[in-house]
Amino acid sequence: MLTAREKQILEVLRKGIHSPTLVASELGITQSGATQALQKLEKKGALTRTKVGRNVFYRPVDEVKPPSSTQTEEDIELIRESYHSLSKVWSHLLRLDLTHDELAKVREARNLLEEILVKRGKSLD
Repeated sequence: MLTAREKQILEVLRKGIHSPTLVASELGITQSGATQALQKLEKKGALTRTKVGRNVFYRPVDEVKPPSSTQTEEDIELIRESYHSLSKVWSHLLRLDLTHDELAKVREARNLLEEILVKRGKSLD
């Protein structure tokens, strides 16, 4: 049995937001609170957890799908290269005087590429 808040968290995850940091931002709660709520939902069997390096992503169980057989290795390699390029850009942008919104957009793009790779079961290296 899920609480109203847990159902709300699942709806946020179904929008494509899969990291505790982004869930926290979306719900206006602390990252620690989001992480704890996501861990409880995982224990209840409502979520799956994927860890890539230091990053953790959660997905509703009904959203987890096997990798598409039509996805080519060339596509995955392009996504991987894009992710690494964005990571380099991110490192550089942190040294610039950008607004919080500008930094959030770059972080979101990088996280999206990372999530695509994780979803396809590919490593970032």
